[in-house]
Amino acid sequence: MKLKVCGMCEVTNIQSVLALKPDLMGFIFYSKSKRFVETLTLEGINFQSTQKVGVFVNEPLNSLKAKVKTFGLDYVQLHGDESISYLAEVKNLGVKVIKVFRIKHQLHVDQLLAFEQNADYFLYDTLSDEYGGSGKKFQWKILNDSPSSKPFWLSGGLSLESLKKLNSINHPGFIGIDVNSKFEDYPGMKNIELLRELKKIL
Repeated sequence: MKLKVCGMCEVTNIQSVLALKPDLMGFIFYSKSKRFVETLTLEGINFQSTQKVGVFVNEPLNSLKAKVKTFGLDYVQLHGDESISYLAEVKNLGVKVIKVFRIKHQLHVDQLLAFEQNADYFLYDTLSDEYGGSGKKFQWKILNDSPSSKPFWLSGGLSLESLKKLNSINHPGFIGIDVNSKFEDYPGMKNIELLRELKKIL
């Protein structure tokens, strides 16, 4: 089971999390987020095997392109209402694309299948006004009904306690979890001890 730690904001905390060797680390480029990284610089930080993910919500394409270059992003995670053609443009930048689907009670199968060709991964999160980081979870077992074979990440209210319920997901595409708010001392500051315990469980 792969691990993505999202919502990183502060250099010292980033370095502490990197010591735990998560597979992916996420940086949120959405100005309305409590974890917006407007002034962050990553120069001089050794990411080793951890890859960088930029999280965007309906970002103008030219602005996204600039951030991919400035931050040396390996992945782009699209959390908004981006079109299929937008995904194709992003994929042409040479990054991997994670398309997010925000779920309340059911899967929208037609949307999943429409985005399969231009996304490298899907990520399933809980529908909220905050575009992620809400600490809320949906009924994970509905993912078992997905007809898509696309590899996917699970997000939304993941905590040490809720990990016990991950076995309710029985789908061959399930490859990893994306954690954020339940592993923080406050928005953007990850609790290293909680993450260390998570790594042991995984």
